[in-house]
Amino acid sequence: MKMNQDEDLIKLLVQDTGCDRKIAAMLLEFTGWDPGGAKRIIKAVPKDIFVLKAKFVTQVSGYYGAFFFCYDEKEGQIKRVINVISEEKDIGKIDITTDWSNFEKELYEYSKTRVIEGSKSEQLKKGLYEKKFVEKISNILKKGKTLKAETIHSLLVSELYNIFPDTNIAVKFNIEMTDVFELNKGEKSPETDGEKEGKSGVKESDSDIQKKQSFPGSSQSLIVLRVDPVLSAVRGTEIKYLEFGDEIQVRITDERDIADYLAELLGGKVDSIRVPVMTKIVEVEKLEDGGTGVLTQFGPGIMGMFKVLSDVKVLSSREPEEPETPSVPKIKELNPLIVVGGIVLVIILFIFLMILSR
Repeated sequence: MKMNQDEDLIKLLVQDTGCDRKIAAMLLEFTGWDPGGAKRIIKAVPKDIFVLKAKFVTQVSGYYGAFFFCYDEKEGQIKRVINVISEEKDIGKIDITTDWSNFEKELYEYSKTRVIEGSKSEQLKKGLYEKKFVEKISNILKKGKTLKAETIHSLLVSELYNIFPDTNIAVKFNIEMTDVFELNKGEKSPETDGEKEGKSGVKESDSDIQKKQSFPGSSQSLIVLRVDPVLSAVRGTEIKYLEFGDEIQVRITDERDIADYLAELLGGKVDSIRVPVMTKIVEVEKLEDGGTGVLTQFGPGIMGMFKVLSDVKVLSSREPEEPETPSVPKIKELNPLIVVGGIVLVIILFIFLMILSR
C-alpha cells in the first residue's frame, strides 16, 4: 500500500511540474514525501532558459513565417525549434506577445491544419541548430545582461537571408525566460524527442555528456545556496587539502525563502536561528585571485557554494592532524663503574697534590 502511495505521489509531481521521474522520486524522498515541499524546491529553480518567439514576412518573395526556439544558457545549446512558413497571410495574426507555451501550441496547430513550405522550414530549423548560430546567440542572450533588440534583430534577419534571397525581410520578436521543468511541460518537438543535441545539432557522445555534468555549473544542480563554512584554527582542516566526498560544517546564509525552508528541512535552523549543518564537498577549485572556491551538496540538486582563502581551516569530518613535535636528542647514558672510577681518580689526585704542597 505504501509503495502504491509513493508511486502516485511521483506521478503527480511529474505531471504538475514537468520534472522527470528520477528527480521527482529523489526530491520526494529528500523532503520526507512532502509533495508541497518538493514543488517548492522545483518552483525556486532559476529561470535560465531564453524562449524566443518571432514572426516575419519577406516583402519580395511574399512568404510569411513564425518560429520558436529555446536557448539554455547553462548548457549552451538550443533545446528545441518549431517553425511554420507559408504564403498565407494569416500567419501574421499569430501573437508573439502571448505566453510562450500558447505560442508554441499555436504553431503546432497551424502546422497540422495548413499547407506549409516544408523545405524552407527544414532549412530554418537546421540553421538555428547550427554551431555558428548557437555561438552568436550565446554571446547575446546572457542572464543579467541588457538585451540589445537591434543586435538580436540583425542576427535573425541575417539567418533568414540564408533562406530567402529577398532585399527586405521584416521581423518582430519577443523573449521570455523559463526553467527546464516548465519547458518539459510544454509541447515536445518530434525532431528532438529522445535525442540530446549539442551546439552543432549533432548527438553528443557519452564523454561530452559527462563533461557537462561536471561541477560547477552542472545541469544536475537545481538550486545553489550561499553558505559560510564554520572555521576553526585549532580543530579545522585547511580547505585546500579537502576533496570530493569530504564533509564539512556550514551555515546557510542565503536569505531567499527557499533557503529558509531548506535550512529548516536540513536541521540548519533552530528557533529562527541558522545553525551549522554537514554538507558533502563536490568540488574544490583554486581561483585566479589566490582564493579557493568550494561547491557542496546537501541533497538531490541542492548545492551550496562559498569562497575562502586557501589556508583557512574549516571544521570537517576528518580527524585533525596532530602537529609534529621536534625530537629531542637522547643523552647517552654513562656506565656507573666509569663514573665511580673517575671520582676515585679525582680524590687520589687531590690527596697527591696536598702531599706535594707541604
